[in-house]
Amino acid sequence: MDRPHIIYILSDEHRGQAMSHMGDPNVRTPWMDRLAAEGASFSRAYTNCPICTPARGTIFSGRHAHSGPVAGFFDVYKPTAPSTATELHKAGYHSAYFGKWHCGIVHDQVPESVRNDTTGRFEGGSRNRTPECHRAGFKDWYGFENLNRHFNSSIYENENRDPTPLEGYETDALTDRAMDYIRSYEKEEPLFMVLSVTPPHFPLIVPEEWKRFDPAALEVRENFEESPEMRQHLADYYAMIENLDWNIGRLMECLQGTEGFENCMTVYFADHGDFMGSHGVFNTKEHPHEESVRIPSIFHWPERIPGQGQIGGFFSLVDLLATTLGLIGAEVPVWNQGTDFAPGIRGEEFESPKDVFMEMVGSPRWNLGMPDWRGLVDERWKYAFIENRIELLYDLEADPYELHNLAKENVEKCAELRGRLLELLEETRDPYWDVLIEHGVECDEPVIEANDAPRRRLAYLD
Repeated sequence: MDRPHIIYILSDEHRGQAMSHMGDPNVRTPWMDRLAAEGASFSRAYTNCPICTPARGTIFSGRHAHSGPVAGFFDVYKPTAPSTATELHKAGYHSAYFGKWHCGIVHDQVPESVRNDTTGRFEGGSRNRTPECHRAGFKDWYGFENLNRHFNSSIYENENRDPTPLEGYETDALTDRAMDYIRSYEKEEPLFMVLSVTPPHFPLIVPEEWKRFDPAALEVRENFEESPEMRQHLADYYAMIENLDWNIGRLMECLQGTEGFENCMTVYFADHGDFMGSHGVFNTKEHPHEESVRIPSIFHWPERIPGQGQIGGFFSLVDLLATTLGLIGAEVPVWNQGTDFAPGIRGEEFESPKDVFMEMVGSPRWNLGMPDWRGLVDERWKYAFIENRIELLYDLEADPYELHNLAKENVEKCAELRGRLLELLEETRDPYWDVLIEHGVECDEPVIEANDAPRRRLAYLD
């Protein structure tokens, strides 16, 4: 087949429920809805590790974080590790990366122009330059590490040692840069391009023209903890998603109007979600609950992917590399740990995995509410084993908002899923968690906080 251009659009912290076509009553996402209607949107797509760095390692390696090239929040993409980019290079592609990488922070890679800046243009965030060896093989580079400064972003361009400031709001500015690149693309090779934006990740700020929501009028989830502050956070979150949707539309119109990009596959997804007031927390992921682990996952390729709207199947980020290669007819590498969902996306007979393995590995440990864990989700049940031997068991059919932990009530189901988790740990080459689950000691020591800072953790950890 003729190889298409491939465009990944990656956002940060966009939970999968927060799109119009997924039933959210508040947010308007006409472009995400259109891409889904013309292509395929997984009704239950999951991140395998709901925090930025290991999730991104999984995206580009096709391997679970605990057994891949990026095994935690402070890790980097290993220099010799294969990736989506290196596999697509074998298939004749050129590659380009725009935006947030968050997969290669080397602490001494802050140039003098940043350290000595007195203008405020490079204030805050991780302004470290990502060394070429930690860029997962991407050839053209316009990226940054982890800024969380939506109106004060900057990028490192290819071999430049000093960052280039971006003007305006990050999502708008990066989309502008990506569109300029597409319009000027003259290489004979098909393009694999990633546009990675931080919003709707905190801080919850957005240009004024997008602030249309009345916080008091929002329809909230049944597990939402009421407060004016939480409602304001949720209103700003929705505004950031609507701005993102508009920028996706701008990019799609650019692709459709640029000669040579008639044959183009576009994939929109996020690295993880966010609670945004559910269970009483916001700016929080890290846990196995649906608001954290559910993500958007939309595939669009005119004339090659039939318009199906929402489709079933337990798709997760570890499947993205294999599915991308499968859709273009390229060979899936033997080291891949994901499933090729290409047949299902094309509307063909396909047997999806029966469950999804999930984990928190290499937690950043900003506080005591961020433990490591291993877990799984299937058609009905969610199970997780926390490092301090707390178990979570939710019946998603009867309790879709995960309000009632059944681990101590339904001992048989808990034991069954614990056994299945051990199988998944063996299949995915986890080197230690079988020991914690089968031979771990009880932890009865009291938890003493080292300071009086406000806690932000879920009740099950108390």
